[in-house]
Amino acid sequence: MATTLEIVTAVVERLREKQPALAVEYFPEKPAEYRLNHPKGALLVSYAGSRFGDAADTGFVAQRRTITVTVTVVMRQLNGRGGAVDALDAVREALFCWRPPDCQRLKLVAEGFLGEVAGLWQYTVDCSCEALLVDAAENEDGVLLTVAHHEERNP
Repeated sequence: MATTLEIVTAVVERLREKQPALAVEYFPEKPAEYRLNHPKGALLVSYAGSRFGDAADTGFVAQRRTITVTVTVVMRQLNGRGGAVDALDAVREALFCWRPPDCQRLKLVAEGFLGEVAGLWQYTVDCSCEALLVDAAENEDGVLLTVAHHEERNP
């Protein structure tokens, strides 16, 4: 099962592959100190949190996890080719229905305008995917679960 960091890293790598003309980075640990050094803009990827479904105990425990990842678009230009609005389209195209490791396909959740500061236009794109958590502990009989099958629901 992929860790949260592996999932976020996969999103960073996917955006780097699909958007080589922009800087693609992890969201900064000190956002107030972030400086955009790229001439056009950057895509900043962060883990926004998870929601969990009810746990099912059928000899082993399984629980659905909905993981949310946010891409913050920071661009020097708002409109036109290579601007923030154009970058939003590119992020959607790169991530919609793409499958991170050990997850179902990404779905787009929300998109919004954060504002403009010192000539930098900022938007966010929230996307989510589902993963299945499975208890790795041995049950009372001493049999360890080694394989779990998951059926994908239609998006």
